[in-house]
Amino acid sequence: MTGLYVFFLAVGAPLLLWFAFAGDADAEGFGGEVDADGPLSVIPLSTFAFVMAFFGLTGVLADVAGTGVLAGFILAVIVGIGAGALNSAAFAWLRRNSTSSEVMDAELEGQIARVALPVSEEHRGKIVLEIAGAREQMTAAPADSSTIDIGKPVVVVRVEGGVAYVAPLDDLELDDPADR
Repeated sequence: MTGLYVFFLAVGAPLLLWFAFAGDADAEGFGGEVDADGPLSVIPLSTFAFVMAFFGLTGVLADVAGTGVLAGFILAVIVGIGAGALNSAAFAWLRRNSTSSEVMDAELEGQIARVALPVSEEHRGKIVLEIAGAREQMTAAPADSSTIDIGKPVVVVRVEGGVAYVAPLDDLELDDPADR
């Protein structure tokens, strides 16, 4: 049994180190390599690594402590499954309760901004807008053939490739974002 425990520890521990330093890029399961309806598609790789590592570690420690073969195996199974379940529960909780500060392009559409550098068909400019309470700058291009001078209010029509396509709002009076 010691060989089995050492094998599981030798495979699981490096995977845990990989996840600790490289991140769990495959948190939802094994990914495209496995049939989406198969049983392994619902077990995240990080959970599998926790089960392997803790099963192996507990088994090795039980052998060193002189625990009986059956008692050591049962203890290793319980600890391994418990560690995997704890890992799954912790990451599920984190996914449910995490928020992102990343603003999607579609959320920027319709936002009102002020031109910081002139925007024209010949040259991209810059706009300043408030996103989630923070003042941000974006590269801007005109949505039509207009030229828009510094300080003029604009509306974001669409965002493509990190560039905001804007249209002038000549009749709108805005506070200067620098005053906020």
